[in-house]
Amino acid sequence: MILTYKKGKGDKIHISLDGEYFMTVDEMYFESLYLRNGQEIDREGFLELKSLIEVRRAYNYAVSLLSRRDHSYKELLTKLKNKGYGEGAEEALEKLCQSGYIDDERFANLYARELINLKGFGIKRVEQELYRKGVDRDIIREVLDSADFPEERLTEIIRRKYIRNLNDEKGVRRTINSLIRLGYSYGEIRSALEEVNNELEVFDE
Repeated sequence: MILTYKKGKGDKIHISLDGEYFMTVDEMYFESLYLRNGQEIDREGFLELKSLIEVRRAYNYAVSLLSRRDHSYKELLTKLKNKGYGEGAEEALEKLCQSGYIDDERFANLYARELINLKGFGIKRVEQELYRKGVDRDIIREVLDSADFPEERLTEIIRRKYIRNLNDEKGVRRTINSLIRLGYSYGEIRSALEEVNNELEVFDE
């Protein structure tokens, strides 16, 4: 097979084999392959080149995802495979793990903090969301053990979002169900509701 290539838009290099388009790769990586225009490659060389470029493309796609937000290893692996980077996905992610771009413990800590502070989730919901992202259970346990779940957070949520629901039994039930979905236990919810109700009684007096 005869390998040829030509410059594309930006830093793209389009590679062809025997005149038919084969694959596109970034210019910096292409230069590291030391390929020549008109170079002949055998089947073994073709398979090796295909594997190297697939890993590189998977790597670049993973980096683009990480540039938007942090991801867990499993989350990235799923996205890469859904994008078609089957064989090169795991090797690409291992490279990113080694360079520190992927760190499930760091991701879990940051994501848990976001769920607690911005979304007001309770411990059970945070655990569910981390597991859904593919974080290992041991890491989840460590993160939750060290996480700060302010005791007053639940009463603040009730005051801010559900205070108008507390005038009748139906509204109280809706509030309880909503807070359970946020990851709070029934005991935590009842305690917080009692505290808010006590405040309302004092205010009414």
